[in-house]
Amino acid sequence: MELQKTINRENIETLVRSFYYKAMDDEQIGHYFTLELGEDITNYEWVKHIDILIDFWAKVFLDDPLYNSDPYGPHFTIVDLKKEDFQQWIKLFTQSAQEIYVPELVKQFKTKAIFYSEQFIERLKINPECETLFWNA
Repeated sequence: MELQKTINRENIETLVRSFYYKAMDDEQIGHYFTLELGEDITNYEWVKHIDILIDFWAKVFLDDPLYNSDPYGPHFTIVDLKKEDFQQWIKLFTQSAQEIYVPELVKQFKTKAIFYSEQFIERLKINPECETLFWNA
């Protein structure tokens, strides 16, 4: 597949789906997703979740108006999230972006992923003593 030089809704969908297939199989973070959404990525909960995330990233990069939810709220019920889990999320998300986009766009996705991870950690009060979270992400 030729690497994409532009971001559009179609390749965002490819990115999100690629990421979730990786995340589900990941030893460190996979259980968070399967506990919340189930083990069948084609079930209703997964499809709904993936659609929401496509809308989210389309809002971030394309100013698409379809996403109008709170990205943080649903995560308050997830137990035992750690900073390292977000670092793994960034790693897998970046790997997925590298499969789809040219390096300049991968950097944009990684920068946004780090930003949102830091926001999640702050809002969810994870590792509040840490000043710098992702120097080595």
